[in-house]
Amino acid sequence: MPPPATASLGSLSPSSALRRVAILVVLVLLTETAPLEISLVYPAVPSLSVEFGAAAADIVVAAVSLSAAMSIPLTGRLADRLGIKRVMLACSATFAAGSLLCALANGLPMLVTGRILQGAVGGLLSLSYALVRRVFPPSQVPLVLGVAATGIGVSGVAAPFLGGHLTDAYGFRSVFWFLLILVLVMLPCAALVLPGERPLPVVPAPRAGRSASRARQRLDVPGALLLGIALGAALTGVGRSSSAGWTAGEVPASLAAAILLGVVFVRRERRLARSGVEPAVDLGLLTSPGMRTTLPLAVLGSAVVAAVGFLLPQMVQGEQHIGALASALWTFPLGVSALVGGPLGGIVARRHSPRRAALLATTLLTASAFGLAVLPHDRAQLGVLMAVFGLGLGLQYPALSNLVTEAVPLTQAATGTALLAACSQLGAGAGVALLGGLRNTSGPATPATFSVAYLACAACSALAFTTAALMRHGRTPATGGTGAPAPRQDLASPARHAPSPTTKETPA
Repeated sequence: MPPPATASLGSLSPSSALRRVAILVVLVLLTETAPLEISLVYPAVPSLSVEFGAAAADIVVAAVSLSAAMSIPLTGRLADRLGIKRVMLACSATFAAGSLLCALANGLPMLVTGRILQGAVGGLLSLSYALVRRVFPPSQVPLVLGVAATGIGVSGVAAPFLGGHLTDAYGFRSVFWFLLILVLVMLPCAALVLPGERPLPVVPAPRAGRSASRARQRLDVPGALLLGIALGAALTGVGRSSSAGWTAGEVPASLAAAILLGVVFVRRERRLARSGVEPAVDLGLLTSPGMRTTLPLAVLGSAVVAAVGFLLPQMVQGEQHIGALASALWTFPLGVSALVGGPLGGIVARRHSPRRAALLATTLLTASAFGLAVLPHDRAQLGVLMAVFGLGLGLQYPALSNLVTEAVPLTQAATGTALLAACSQLGAGAGVALLGGLRNTSGPATPATFSVAYLACAACSALAFTTAALMRHGRTPATGGTGAPAPRQDLASPARHAPSPTTKETPA
C-alpha cells in the first residue's frame, strides 16, 4: 500500500489569520517579479531597439517567455517532489543572477543570456497558486487565487511609470538593477514567512530489478530539455513568419523540427512512464478533460495580453512623440482596472463558475482589442479601452487558476499549475512574435499596421471566447479543489499515487 499523504487540502493552514495575510502578501510581492520582468522592459523597448536594433529588442522580450516555457514543466515536477517553497527560492535566486547579467551586459549575447536566466522565475505565479491550495482552507481558495493575481494589476499600474522613469533617466540597464534589488529584498522575506511543507508522495511502480525509491529519484531532465527545444523551434518559426513569410526556408524548417521533436518527446514520455520512471510531463494529466480545454484557453488569452502589452508603449510613444515615462500616463487605467479584475475573478469563480469568469475575461479582451484597432487613439477613448482591457486581464488569471485547481488532484497541484504557466508563456512568446510582429510586416510601424495587429489580437481573443463557451469543465462554482478528480492512471503513467486527500483511503 502506498504511504499515506502527508498533507491534505488546507492542512497547512496557519492558525493565525495574521500569518495567512503575511503569507499572501509575500506571495504577491515575490511573484510580482514574473510580470515585472516583462512589463518593466516594455517601456525600454524603444531604447533597446536604438542600441541593438528592432529585431534584437524582440529577441530580448521573447527570450524570457521561451526560457520560462522550457523550464516551467520541470519546475512543477520539482515542486511536487521537493516542496514548493524550496523551488520558489531556487527560482528567485536564478532570477537574481540573470538580472545581474542583464544589468552588466556589454553586448546582446550577454543580455539574452541574462534574460534566459530571468525566465526561471516564470513559474513563481503558478507555484504560488499551488501553495495557496495547500495552505488555505478550500472555501477560501477561489477568492485567494484572485487576490494572489493582483500582482499583475500592481505591475500594470507601477511598471509603466517605474520602467519609463528608469529608462528615461538612467537607461534601460537600470530596469534590471531594480529587478535585482527587488528579488534580493524578497528572498529573505520569503524564506522566513512562507511555510515549508513536505511534498505529497507520488510513488511510481517499480521497474523490474529496480526499487520504487530508486525509480522515483530519477528526474527526466533530458525530456524537459527536449520539450523546451521543441517549444523554442515552434516559437522561432512563428516569430520569423511575421517578417520573412511562411515560405521562407527557416520557417518551415523550424516548424517541422518542432513537430518532430514533439513526437519524439511524447514517445519518450510514454516509454519512461511504462518503465516506472517519472516523466517530465504526465501525459495523462496533460490530456485530462479539464486540462485539455483550459490549456488552449491559456495560450490564446496570454497571446492577446502579451501582444497588446508589447504594442501599447510603442504605439503611444510613436504617435504622441513622447518618452517612456509620459506614455505611462496614457496606459495607467489598464493597471488600475486589472487590480479590480483579480479579486472580482475570484468572486465570480466562487459564486458562479470559473468558466463564467473566463467568458467575461475573453469578452472584455476582444472588445478592447477591436476598439484599439478601429477607434481614434485620443486620450479619453484610449483610457476607456485600457480600463476595459485591464479588467479582462485581471479576470483571466483567477479564471484560469481556478479551472486548473478544479481539474487536478492535490498531489499534482504544482505540476498542473506549472503546465498552465508553460502554456501561458508559450502563448505570450507567440503573441509578441506573431501578433505583435504584425506592426512592422511592411516597413516602419504606422497607425495602419498597429490596427492590423490589434485586429489580429481581437480575432485571437474571439477564438479564446469560443473555446471557453464550448468548455464542459468548470461550469459549477469553484470548490478550492475539493471537487478535483483523483489522479488518473489510465492515460500516461502507471505510477501509483498516494490516495487523494479528498477521498478516504481503502484499507489494504
